[in-house]
Formats: sequence, C-alpha cells, structure tokens
Amino acid sequence: MSQLMDRLARLPRSQRLVVYSLGYLLLLMALFFTFLGPAMEDISSATSKRGRLTTQRDEVKTRAENRSLFESELEQLEADLKQALKELPDDREIPGLLSEIDALARKSGLEVRKFQPLAEAAREYYADVPVQIIMAGSFHEIAIFFDRVGKMSRIVSVADVAMTSPVETGAETTLTVEGKVVTYRFLTDEEIKKNSADPKKKKKGGEE
Repeated sequence: MSQLMDRLARLPRSQRLVVYSLGYLLLLMALFFTFLGPAMEDISSATSKRGRLTTQRDEVKTRAENRSLFESELEQLEADLKQALKELPDDREIPGLLSEIDALARKSGLEVRKFQPLAEAAREYYADVPVQIIMAGSFHEIAIFFDRVGKMSRIVSVADVAMTSPVETGAETTLTVEGKVVTYRFLTDEEIKKNSADPKKKKKGGEE
C-alpha cells in the first residue's frame, strides 16, 4: 500500500484526481454489493428465523405437559432463538452498538466530525436505526473502516455515502466522507401491535 501511495504521489495532480475518482466509484459499488444487498437479505432471514423459532418454542410449551419429555427440545429451541436474536440488537443494546461503530472509525484512523443518531424508521417487524456520519481520512483508512463494519457480528449497512473535499497532505489525500451507518433492531410485541393499529406509521414504514 505504501508503494502504491508513493507512485500516486509522483503522478501529476490531474492524473491523481482521475485515480481518486475511479477509486471513489469503485468504493461506492463495493459498498452497495457488500453492505446494502446482503444486509436486507440478512434482516429478512433473521426476522423469518425468529418468527419460526418463536412459533416452534410456543408449540412445545403448549404441549409440554410432561416437561421431562420435551425439556431437551425446548432448551434447544430457546438456544436457537437466542442466537437468532443476536443478529439484531434490542433497544437496550443499541447505544453500545453505536459506540462500537464510533470506536471502529477512530481505530481505523478516521477523524470523526459528526456521529449523530437519527430518528428510527419502523418496518413490519424491525426498525432501521440510522446514524449520520461525517468523517475525514485517507482512502485507505476509509476502506479499512468499511471493511471492519462489514465484519461486525450485528447486521449493519452503509447508505448515502459521498466523498468530498480532497485535501493533499504530503503523500496522501484526505477525503471527507458523509453518509449514514444503519443498524437494525427487532420491534417489541407492543410496538408491532401499536404500529399495526396506526395506519400512518404502517404506511410510513413501508414507504421508506
């Protein structure tokens, strides 16, 4: 990487800008195919899995008159459901998850200029939890951050990313990154019932 940056530094400014522009386009394409598409599939899978396991667990509880007979099956279903719930945090875990994302940005060498949680957007069984970000760093540091976010155990996606204001500092070019980091959480049963009874909320969640 250092050799590549040295070569870029020796190029004329116009050629360097072309290289950075191509890199920016490639990064945006990589973000889409790495985060957005798989994240939506993961959310759908996690939601379906949770519903299926919850139904199976409730069925076992209902017919478990002889607990010793069904105890093993019930324990396994409880363990599977607990694992499925780990993929999407609940409301109590969101602050810790956001702190982890902020720490990953700083650990990657980025200057975090803005990290502001936005209003949640409720879906049918889960809610989007977006955070507006403004960060500054080299192309390499930005790529490291997105790679680390993609490897998190939770489902996290990146949206509406824009890179602007390139500033040359020695052999490197510092870029400003603006966009959103979006994580997700399951809605509680009470929230699901409330949203189902409120046509406006249901319509809003479906449109976003």
